[in-house]
Amino acid sequence: MVWLGIALFFMTAGIEITAGNWSYTLFTEGRGVAPDLATGWIGLYWLSFTIGRIVAGVIVAATGAIRLLRISAAGLIVGALLLWVNASDALSFVGLIVIGFAIAPLFPLLVSCTPARVGAEHAANAIGFQVAAAGLGIAVLPGVAGVLMTQTGNLEVIGPYMVAFAVIFFALHEFTLARERRVAHSRVAV
Repeated sequence: MVWLGIALFFMTAGIEITAGNWSYTLFTEGRGVAPDLATGWIGLYWLSFTIGRIVAGVIVAATGAIRLLRISAAGLIVGALLLWVNASDALSFVGLIVIGFAIAPLFPLLVSCTPARVGAEHAANAIGFQVAAAGLGIAVLPGVAGVLMTQTGNLEVIGPYMVAFAVIFFALHEFTLARERRVAHSRVAV
């Protein structure tokens, strides 16, 4: 369970920073958006992230952490798809905002779920490893995105890259839930 948590933290932090760091370049150099307009939308990305954290804190008691994690992970996929498809600048901007709002609660929700997943006696150590993995994700995923864009000569690779990691995050979280249920069931059976 700790390794699964480490992978989830790695991805959520890496996706968050990848979107925040590379969207400006994608919009201005890849899609010809005016720099002032792109700057405004990147600012709105971070604002949506902040608002997403606040809203999550307010509604988590009503939704439950697991349900909110699932909704947020699904929203992350939707936002990444909107960014990738590039049907219009407006939809790409909306996609970026959806990514910010959806990804905002993932880190704190994953932290709050850790004691239940690994046991209270191991939670502090597990959270330490997971936070370290988040730092590594912040360093690695945006860097890999940059290398991919450089190697392909195509800034649009960021869209499928974000979608792929959003889908992997969702699938890995679902796998983690299934594993958690199996472990809990085996404890009851013993």
